[in-house]
Amino acid sequence: MAKTYTCLDVGVDCTWSTSGETEDEVVTNIGEHAAEVHPDVELTPELMAAVRGVIKDA
Repeated sequence: MAKTYTCLDVGVDCTWSTSGETEDEVVTNIGEHAAEVHPDVELTPELMAAVRGVIKDA
């Protein structure tokens, strides 16, 4: 089952979304997006745990 995520899911004022076949694929996409669009956001282990917690089944 595909997985989905949007920045809005963790309270970031950004409508970007992504999907992938696995959670790891979605997390990779998130990391690439964050580096490009949100370079001021540090992807701490705590933030990544919150991100993983809101990834949804499509």
